[in-house]
Amino acid sequence: MPSAKDLKRALDRVRTAIPAQRKLEGDRRNIRLGLERITRALQTEQNWTGVHVGGTNGKGSICTLLSYMFRLSGVSHGLFTSPSIFGPRHGVLVNGMYPNQRLYESEIKNVQNRFAKAASAWTFQSGEDPGPLTPFELDTAVAFRVFNTLHVKYGIVEVGMGGASDATNAMDGSKKGVTVISKIGLDHQEYLGNTIEEIAAVKAGIMRPFVPCIIDHTNSVEVLRVLTEHARSIGAPYYLTDEAADLLNPLDTKKFQLEDYEKQNLLCALLAFEKLFPKMEVDINALLSRRPYPPGRKDLINVSGLTHGLRKTPVFVDGAHNMLGVQTLSSYVNNQIRKSDEPVTWIMGLSASKSKPFASLIETLVQPQDRFAFVEYQPLSTEPSAVPAELGREIAESTLGSSEQVYDGEPSIDAALKWACEKAGNENPIVVTGSLYLIRELLATEGVHTQRKFKTMRPGRAQLWYYTQLAQRRELTEEEAHEFKQARRHWRLNPIRNSALGSQEQEQPRITPVVSEETKEVQSRAAYHEKQAHRYAQAIESIELDTENGVPTVAAEQAAKKGRKAEGAKVDMMITLEELIRRQGEHIAAYQKAMHELRGYKKPIPEMKFMSYEQIYGRAPNVYRRKKKLPRRDSQEQVREEQQPELEQVKEANVTNESK
Repeated sequence: MPSAKDLKRALDRVRTAIPAQRKLEGDRRNIRLGLERITRALQTEQNWTGVHVGGTNGKGSICTLLSYMFRLSGVSHGLFTSPSIFGPRHGVLVNGMYPNQRLYESEIKNVQNRFAKAASAWTFQSGEDPGPLTPFELDTAVAFRVFNTLHVKYGIVEVGMGGASDATNAMDGSKKGVTVISKIGLDHQEYLGNTIEEIAAVKAGIMRPFVPCIIDHTNSVEVLRVLTEHARSIGAPYYLTDEAADLLNPLDTKKFQLEDYEKQNLLCALLAFEKLFPKMEVDINALLSRRPYPPGRKDLINVSGLTHGLRKTPVFVDGAHNMLGVQTLSSYVNNQIRKSDEPVTWIMGLSASKSKPFASLIETLVQPQDRFAFVEYQPLSTEPSAVPAELGREIAESTLGSSEQVYDGEPSIDAALKWACEKAGNENPIVVTGSLYLIRELLATEGVHTQRKFKTMRPGRAQLWYYTQLAQRRELTEEEAHEFKQARRHWRLNPIRNSALGSQEQEQPRITPVVSEETKEVQSRAAYHEKQAHRYAQAIESIELDTENGVPTVAAEQAAKKGRKAEGAKVDMMITLEELIRRQGEHIAAYQKAMHELRGYKKPIPEMKFMSYEQIYGRAPNVYRRKKKLPRRDSQEQVREEQQPELEQVKEANVTNESK
């Protein structure tokens, strides 16, 4: 009779052998390529210039490099990458900061309402109901709306999957400033095609006529042929990265030892930036000193809290989850992390896929002396399931030839990380890699901290008006009250409204507000309770400090002089301490109540009235600035006739480049 372990292995093999379509249904993933739905969810007008980056590997890194270049140059921009480790909102950055939570949620509602209204009046040609937006379509539409709302000049957008039929390709083609195609390999074959040529043809779909396209020249001959032929056919000028190798001449090679793939990603970003801003230069050494990598890529993670101080050296994290990514990671680890023949301890977790070569991925990374742990993550409802840990362990044992070097415990990231730290100690390298869903779970683990963090944008006028209305209906939560306070402070500190921050010429005479007796009484009450709470805190701290250091109290000394036992005095002192703590709590509660009354959370008072819509926005409700009417577009035939001479010039230029 087979053992439970044998049965589990058999079930694991069955799970990984399920056809791709059935597995996707089982995982409840919602991936539908095509632009029919998202075009109805987007705003009709795009106010920013698009930078569209596609490919298989390196596209996220190129987007992040471009974002850091824009920040160094002071150019207003937004960044949209996917999948985001920390959630959809954290896949959007505006000038290096996450959008405010309230703003993001309001844009989600706007997209959903717009699509619901549009979808009620149409169906596919086949008669099929369009259904709701997919999660990625929703994230993309919201990111585009955030860019519009915050008036960014440029939007750097990473392609999700493929190119031509990807939701991000709903970007206005006439507003694209440059496109970039990084290294292309076999990935997502169930959606994009089974051959490298088919995949390249799909990814070439982000090109547009007259819009320069940057292509990673290290792509295979087959891929380059497909990309360049498509560029010539539509009249898109293209540039291979080997033509701009001199852009890396200022690089300090002693300080920054880049792998070949890193140089190509940097070249793609530099060349794209040059096409957008021919007269601007980028200090690549200053750029690289900022560690311009996306979250989960070449990240250093502090795990001392998880291991209770056992491991103080950071753990290296990189979300390599396909063959190209694993090959580049292996090269980086062997050249810059691995110490001669000392072992590297690997922790890996992957998402299930019929086309992913699990054995080859593991064999590419590990060497005979290494240690290896294969773990699972907990997927959300719309995410792919994890590859069973037992399957990864079997492959690792056959590769390493020894079960002692393979982790055989609970298949969770925190348990495996503790095992890895025990085996590697404080100095030997530990590398966590695989699915970004695994990296997300790692960063959410208690005691684990990343060194790379981004701030969140302060709430603006929309949030201020929202919380002004909400505070009059109910008491705000602690988080809402904090954001309301931020919104008010941000509004008041605007140089347009604050004379102290404006120019001397615009400074207006300050008028001291008249404070009523009622308000003065509340202010006095709040100040009294605040001081009393502070005094009680000092008394409590003093008694606790005496108790810890064994210092006898006056009561204990008097009891000793009278020949009584000191235990009773100690008990009395503990009762006194509890009473002090109770009274301190009462003063804190009374102070908070008074401050809530002053700020108008519960009962508005004359000097603390809520701001009106007109005060916040500077105009009355329902009064909008009229937009200039755009001239009517000519027919498509007339546009083609006007663009034909320019199109022929671009084609001739591409042919000339090829002959050279």
